[in-house]
Amino acid sequence: MHRKPSETREQSETRRLVLLFIGIAIAFSVAGYLVGNIRLIYLEQEARLFAQQRDSLHQRMQQQEYRSNILQVELDVERAATQALQQELRLTQDENANIRRELTFYQRVMAPELNADGISIDSMTVNALPGTNSFYFRLILLQQERIQQLAQGSLRLTLRGLRDGARQEYSLLTLAGIDEGSTQFVMSYFSLTEGSFTLPENFVPETLHVNVRSRQGRQTERTFQWQQLITAEPEEQEHNAN
Repeated sequence: MHRKPSETREQSETRRLVLLFIGIAIAFSVAGYLVGNIRLIYLEQEARLFAQQRDSLHQRMQQQEYRSNILQVELDVERAATQALQQELRLTQDENANIRRELTFYQRVMAPELNADGISIDSMTVNALPGTNSFYFRLILLQQERIQQLAQGSLRLTLRGLRDGARQEYSLLTLAGIDEGSTQFVMSYFSLTEGSFTLPENFVPETLHVNVRSRQGRQTERTFQWQQLITAEPEEQEHNAN
C-alpha cells in the first residue's frame, strides 16, 4: 500500500524532467532556427552588397578602359602630329639653309659690303631698362657658310648723336663696361654680344653704327636709326638698318 505512492512520485518527477528536457530542446531548436534564419538573412544581404560592389567595380573598370582607349587614341594623334611637325621643321630648316646659301651668293655678287668673309650682321636689339637712360643691347653675328674653320674678327658699336647741341659719338661697348679684348670674336655659326649701358648725361643718340671686320681684313657695317631701334619689336629691329 505504501510503495505505490512512492513509485508514482518518482514517475511524476521523471516525467517532469523529461518534459523539461524536451522543452529545453525545443527552445534550443527554435533559438537555433531563429539564429540560423537571421544569419541567412544577413548573409543574403551581404551577398547582395558584394554583388552590387562587384557590378560597380566592373562598371568603373569599363569606364577606365574606355578612357584609356580614348587617351591612347589622343596619344597616337599627338605622336602623329609631332612627327609631322618634326618633318615640317626639317624641311623648313633645309629650305632656310638653301635660302641662306642663295642669299650669301647674291650678297657676294650684288652687295659684298654686307658680308665680311662669310660673316654678316644678323640683328641688333636694344630694349629700355628701368632707370634713367638705361638700356640692354644684343648683337648677333652669323657665319653664313658652314665651313670647318672658325670665323674670327673684331667689332665696333658706335653711338652717334648730339650732346648740348654738338655732334658726339661714343663706343657702346665702352659704355657697357666691355673691355677692348671683348671686341675680338671667334665663332662657329653665330656670335652673341650683349650687355647693358647708360647714356651719358644730355646725350641724345640718333644712330647706332655696327662695324664688323674679319681677320682677313674685309668688313661689313650697318647703321640703325635709334628711335626706330628702341620702339620696334625684337623681330622688327633687324630690318631698321640703313
